[in-house]
Amino acid sequence: MMKTILRFFSVACALGSVLTAQAQTLNVNVGNITFAHSAANAGDMAFTSGTQFTIEGRTYNVSDISKIEVNANTVADNTVSVVYSGTSANVTIAGNVAKYMTATVSGANVSIIQSTDLQEEVTYTLSGSSTAGSFYMDGSYKANFVLNNLSLTSTSGAAIDIEDGKALTVSLVGTNTLADAAGGSHNACFYLNGHPTFSGTGTLNVKGNTKHAISVDEHMVMTSGTINVTGAASDGLHLSEYFQMNGGTINVTSTGDGIDLGFKGESKGTKDQYTNNGFAFLNGGSITINATGNASKALKTDSTVVVAGTTLVATVSGASYYDSTEADISSSSALKTGGAFNMSSGSVTLTATGAGGKGLNATGAITQTGGTLTVVTTGARYKYNSALDSKPQAVKSDGNISITGGTALAAVADSKATTFKTDYNFVVKGAKLMGIGGKTIAPSTGSQNYNTYTSQVATGGTTFTKDGVSFALPTGYSNTSAFVIVSTPSM
Repeated sequence: MMKTILRFFSVACALGSVLTAQAQTLNVNVGNITFAHSAANAGDMAFTSGTQFTIEGRTYNVSDISKIEVNANTVADNTVSVVYSGTSANVTIAGNVAKYMTATVSGANVSIIQSTDLQEEVTYTLSGSSTAGSFYMDGSYKANFVLNNLSLTSTSGAAIDIEDGKALTVSLVGTNTLADAAGGSHNACFYLNGHPTFSGTGTLNVKGNTKHAISVDEHMVMTSGTINVTGAASDGLHLSEYFQMNGGTINVTSTGDGIDLGFKGESKGTKDQYTNNGFAFLNGGSITINATGNASKALKTDSTVVVAGTTLVATVSGASYYDSTEADISSSSALKTGGAFNMSSGSVTLTATGAGGKGLNATGAITQTGGTLTVVTTGARYKYNSALDSKPQAVKSDGNISITGGTALAAVADSKATTFKTDYNFVVKGAKLMGIGGKTIAPSTGSQNYNTYTSQVATGGTTFTKDGVSFALPTGYSNTSAFVIVSTPSM
């Protein structure tokens, strides 16, 4: 009883002092969690039988409190700070949102759950370093996250798991590094249930040791900053609904798909509820992807890819294989779209080096009105048996191919492969085009003039030039008897 009375007395003294120091902050420490109440917001503080007191709507048990102190440090409203330090972490929660927060700290594993009553944006700032830590957050209102020189490696699951399900912002400051535990059941190293916008001037390095590096349950927008996926057991970025690249830099190294964008919803009726479902909008910035797994895709979308300014460099090196589940051959593609491919500006460079690999493989039509498209496949044909094989096509569409602006360059090394492959219309008008490959092709009626050449020697590491069109062939390409087609508006 005496201990409880003394605790109550010390709390009362601290609370009284804050009333005479209006610029000060009352910090209530519960273990590694600090609730920072400003004197201006604290108001009247009610006590209950000497065992509890309430500040800004949050009730504290005196027995839970490790320390109370008053200082001149200010904590902004609607903020949460998490600072990692080795095997521990310290959390500071602004007093005005303290009553809405349930926070726990176990070692360096931090969990914060927002009450559904909270209808204001909160900014979470994560900093510091831990090789045995994680961050979990759940809520029902949009939130902001600042990664400020954070280095976080989890030993049990995801490094960061955000289950908010609403609009999220992720601001990158300095250099941030995340790694998850290997062999877990979690979905990704950095999981976001919601629709985040990434920005800032900093860098985020992510490694997915169990599955994906970054997984987003809804759409994702990138405006600035740098994301480096340094390795992923599955996809580098596993996204849903749509992806919009407006600026910044993304670099991905993965054994699965580099960026995999799927439909939101499981049936056609559900999918139609989401605008631009399965679309990738590449409006700016740069993306570099290196996917090394067999039949992997560097950039894969369930619907249309729209390129309007981004610089994309995508490389796949994995070979094809026979998929017994699908009873068909699965092959790698530098860019595989389940819809159309539309390009108006920017630069797209696609390379496939594995057997049976594809450069640009579109289910829908391919349309280019500007920009520079460069596609090279150097792999040989993959043959499973006498009835099943996969040819390493450069540009392949199950619909029309229409190139009416910009520059399109395609090369294949295999003698039976095609540079621009379609069973429908192949229109070239108002653009520069060169195809270096095996099989003979010709544009459709109504296209601009073109010239063809046979038995041409094209060597990697050199620039092949015909009729004023130049093609810098990458190292590793070789064709000693190539069919070449060249077309320009001035012919």
